[in-house]
Order: sequence, then C-alpha cells, then structure tokens
Amino acid sequence: MKGAINWSDYYKTDPEKITALKSAFKANKIYAMALMPVRGSQGFRKLDYEYTEKELNVKEVMDKLEESHFNVFGLVIKDTDGACMWDTKIGWNPINRDILGEFCDVGKDRNIRIMVSFTSMNDAYQGVIHPERVSIHGTTGKKSGIYYKKGEISTHNEGEMRIDLPEGVSFKDYKKKVPFLTEKIDEKRGKVRGARGKGFIPTTSFMCPNSKHVDYLLKLVREVVNQYSISGFFADYIRYDGAFKDLCCCDRCLDKFRKNHGTKAKIIKSSEWYDFKSDTIAEYAQKLQSVIKKTTKDCTSGWFCLPGPKKMFTRKRLGQDWTKLSSILDVSSPMEYPYLMGTRDDGWYWGKLGNFFYWYFIRNMKKRIHEFKSPILAVTNSVECNAIEMLKQMRGFDFGLGISVFKYFGTTDDQWLALKKYAEEEIGLENLT
Repeated sequence: MKGAINWSDYYKTDPEKITALKSAFKANKIYAMALMPVRGSQGFRKLDYEYTEKELNVKEVMDKLEESHFNVFGLVIKDTDGACMWDTKIGWNPINRDILGEFCDVGKDRNIRIMVSFTSMNDAYQGVIHPERVSIHGTTGKKSGIYYKKGEISTHNEGEMRIDLPEGVSFKDYKKKVPFLTEKIDEKRGKVRGARGKGFIPTTSFMCPNSKHVDYLLKLVREVVNQYSISGFFADYIRYDGAFKDLCCCDRCLDKFRKNHGTKAKIIKSSEWYDFKSDTIAEYAQKLQSVIKKTTKDCTSGWFCLPGPKKMFTRKRLGQDWTKLSSILDVSSPMEYPYLMGTRDDGWYWGKLGNFFYWYFIRNMKKRIHEFKSPILAVTNSVECNAIEMLKQMRGFDFGLGISVFKYFGTTDDQWLALKKYAEEEIGLENLT
C-alpha cells in the first residue's frame, strides 16, 4: 500500500488485547469518523450552540457514515468548552438536547459502533463556575502574548475557537448562556493555527487534576456509561496545559507533592516534580478506568496523546507518561494532525510546513512507539487539509488496528469520495465487519 509503514517492525502488543478490541468493535479493522457537535457545520474554529440545538441532523450524519463504509462513529460528548452533549443532571448542557442519545438510537440497527470523546482537564465553563479548581501558575512570565503572574489561575483567552452572536441577541444576554465569552473580537482569519478563527474570543481554563474537578468528571463518566450503550469511552485532555510548564502550583498540589517527595524536593524544575505530575494524571486515568469497568466491562477505555519530544514536552509540560497511561487504559490514540500546521492549498510554504510535520510525526512515533503497552488507534485530520494530504496521513498512521478521521463537518466532497474508496480498495469491506 502506497505510503503505508510496516509498524510491526517497531511495535508489538499483546495479541489478546488486539482480539478483545476487535471483538468489542466487531471488526477486524476500525474505520472511524469523528464529529464535534458544538463546533457547528463550518469545520473547526467555531462554537455554534444554535446549530447544534436546532439544525444538526443525526440521521443524515449516520447515513453518510454508512454510505462511506465507516464502522465506528466517534462523538465528542464534552469539548473544551465544557458542554455536555447528553441528558445530564450533573453537567452543563446549553442546547437542551440529548445528542448522544439520539445517535445511539439511530445507530442501533446499523453496523456502526459508537465511541465517545470526553475532554477532561480543559473546561472553560467549569473554569468560570469554579475558579478555585483552576490550575495555578507557579511563575511569572509571558507565552504567545499571554502575560501571567505567579499565583494567578490559568484561565486565558482561547487560542483557536471563536463565537458569533446569534442574530438579534445582545452580547450581555448571550454571556448569560456562555459565561466564558469575552468582548474581544478577532476580525480576520490568519494562516497560523492559533489565528484561524473569527468572532468573539472565549476564555479557556485548565483545571487542577488534584481538585474536586476530578470528582465532577467521574460523576459525568458514570452518568454516561450507565445511561448509554457505547463501545468506547476515550479521555481527551488527560493532561496539563502544554502551553505552560509551571502548572499546577496550587496549595493542593504543593502539599501533596511535599508529602510524597519531601520538603527539600524542588518545585517545577526537578525530576521529582515531573514524576509527581505524571503520577497525578495516571491516578486520574486509574479512577476513570475503575468507573468505566465497574459499570460495564463491555466498554473499551482509551486516551488521546499529542506527538512530540518525550522529555521537553510530554513529560515536563503535559505530565503524560505513555507507558503508565497505556498500561491502565485499553487503547492509546495519538493525535496525528501534521496538516493542521499547514496545507498545500494555502500555498507552497504551508504545504512544505505540513510535510515537515508529517515527517517529524512519523519519526517521533518510530522512536517512541515502544512506550505504548496497549493497542494503538491513531486519529488524523481531514479538516484544513486536502484529500492527498488526508490519505497520506491515514496510510502512514495506521498502526495495524485501523484509523480514525477528524472530523465530519469540514470534510470536503473530494475527501468523502477518497474516504469511501479507501475503505473499499485499501482496507477491504470484508475487514470492516
């Protein structure tokens, strides 16, 4: 297969885990398409609650997936804004619609399994409602135009997503519905990743993983797996904010750190501190796994990770230990989005930039794939790249289990045709059941 890599030369996993996963999804190969309801119908950079509430057509989505031979549907039920896309008695649902329930109902008689993505530590709404649970900066500094002071909470302007006011609704009234909205506006769309949105700028918060935010998350998880028949539950943002290296230095974290590592251990810049961060994230993963499996053993657990250098990024900034997390949760899902950095459609330079990151992500996985102790299902992007770039990623990042594509809205007609052909000619329809 053109562009495919024989990843078995780099990576081995327990055959029993592979068998269990294929059984859970009832397929030899997983072919998944993701949808982010609160991002609306225009692609990636918007929060559009009105579209999700009034216009999102669940049957139309499932018909399209079936037509294109997808056997798994990935639904983002909790995004970085904190909105819960199900019938919740605990969380914030600004659209008053049970999106997850609707997809489960429509998918019952189809050969499409449902897995959900659940944003954990990044939660804009909870950051406003519970500022005492937000991560605390341990130093004073500046990052990407953001000034922060030691002791301040890590609530900052959102880097990517923007919001348009509904017609006839004032800013004051809409802020009652979306309390993390600011009056700052991006008027133009830039080319770099963090400058592609247009509209009002919301804030975002990374919550402290040693706070009561974790208790809140676990209650939401229990609610979902109790109420809905899903095949997979994947934790996104199961990490610290990678934009900063001084989080979290709240009293909760400092007290726990000193209790575990002694009063003489250095905060922020020490091996003990980085171990503490990765242990904290692993503790949350273990709690998550326990809640899922105690509720139903039929649901596969998973987690998302970002590619990058192990020491400087994964360990020091994110607090993710790939070996620990993949030993706890059933499936690991690297987020391989090189062409979000740049696409040939925007010009020669941006195409070269995307190709460079593709090369780097492949190289990074070859060096680090041995850290995973579970099966790997990578997710790649169709949004903000072309069909050729999309297929290149899909072939390159299929680690043997299959591939996930991100995401439904924003995928072009040419890409849909390519996705269908990929299923028919490269995966083989017989492998999808």
